[in-house]
Amino acid sequence: MKILVNAISARMGGIVTYTRNLARSFSERKADATIAVSSRFPADCQGVWRHWASDLRPMTRFVWEQTLWRRTVAEMKPDVLFSSANFGLLSCPVPQVLLVREGGLFDPFYLANCTPAQGMKAALQRKVRRRLILASARCSDRVVTPTAAMRDLLLRWAPDLDGKVVVNSYGTMSDSFAPSPAAMRPWRADGCLRLIYVSVYYPHKQPELVCRAVEGLRAAGMESHATITMDIRETEDFKGGNFDRLIMSQALERGQATLGRRPYESLPALYREHDVFVFPSISETFGHPMVEAMGCGLPVVVADTPVNREVCGDAALYFQPLSVDSLIQCLRRLDQDPELRAALTARGRERVVNFFTWDGHVDRMIDIMGEVAGKR
Repeated sequence: MKILVNAISARMGGIVTYTRNLARSFSERKADATIAVSSRFPADCQGVWRHWASDLRPMTRFVWEQTLWRRTVAEMKPDVLFSSANFGLLSCPVPQVLLVREGGLFDPFYLANCTPAQGMKAALQRKVRRRLILASARCSDRVVTPTAAMRDLLLRWAPDLDGKVVVNSYGTMSDSFAPSPAAMRPWRADGCLRLIYVSVYYPHKQPELVCRAVEGLRAAGMESHATITMDIRETEDFKGGNFDRLIMSQALERGQATLGRRPYESLPALYREHDVFVFPSISETFGHPMVEAMGCGLPVVVADTPVNREVCGDAALYFQPLSVDSLIQCLRRLDQDPELRAALTARGRERVVNFFTWDGHVDRMIDIMGEVAGKR
C-alpha cells in the first residue's frame, strides 16, 4: 500500500511529535510512505519531505492545497492520502483518511470561556476553519478522532458524519515513558512539592492556574514549585494571553516556577524528577502529556473534562476546571495519602500499557488506511 501523508501544517506542539513518531514507525515497518512536512520541521527527523508550502498564510495554503497539491496527489497516485491536520482535499482524486485533532472549534465550554477576549476577527477565523474542517470531513472516506469525546463533539455539529467517524486513540512510547525505580524521585524528597506541566502555550492551556496553585500552597505552609514547559514569549502570540503572561512572570520573579521548552527526548527524565503531573487544560482532543506522565509512574491531577476522563479513567484526581481552590484541594489530598498516590500510579501505568501504546495506534491507523484503499 502506497501512503501519502499531508502534515505540511505541522509546526509546533503535539502534531509535530505525532508526525515525527509516525515517520519513525513507518520506517521501522518498511511502509511505502511519503510524509510531506513543514520546511521548519525539526532537522533531526529523517525520511520526510520538507515542503515550501508550509510558509504560506493559512488561507493561501488552503487554496494551494485544493489546486497545486491536488495535482501533486493525482500525479503521485498513492493508494491512500492521510491528511493528518484537520483539513483535507475536497473531491480528493484518491482515497482519503482525515484526522481531526482540533477540538476547541467544536467544544462549547472552550468557546464560552476562551474566545470572548480574542475579538471578532478571531471569531470569523474560527467560523471559516470550522466550515472547512467539516467540508473536508464530508469529502473524506474516513474521519478519525483520537477520543470518543472528540467524535461526539464533531457529530453535534455534523450529525450527517455519523457512520464515517472512527476513534483511534493516540498512544505513547511506553518503553521510553516508563517507571525507572532508580531514577524516580521520592515524594517531596527535598521537602518541596514539585509540580510538572508539559505543554506548549495556548490560552486554553491555563498555565496561570498552576502558578496560582503553587502560590496558594506556599501561603498555606507547603513549599512548592512548578516546572512548565512553555516559553513565556509564546503568550504574546495570542489575544487573551496577557493574564497568563502576568501570572507566570510573577511566579518567575518569586522563584516559584521554572519555564522553558524541553526537547522531546528529555521528557521521560523530566517527569521522573517531579512529584505530580498537573494538567489544567480545558479543551483537548487527547492530551499526550497525561499518558506520558502516567506511563512514567507519576500521579496525575487533571481538569475534569470529558476528554481527560476518557484518557485517565480511575487513574487521576479531577479538579473543577478553572478553579485554583479545587486544584489545591486535590494536591493536598494527594500529599496526605500515600496509598492513594500508589494506587493512582499503578492504575496509570496499567492503563497506558493496555490502551495507549504508540504501536497500537499505528497498527490501527494502517488498518483504517488499508480498509479505505480497498473500498475505493
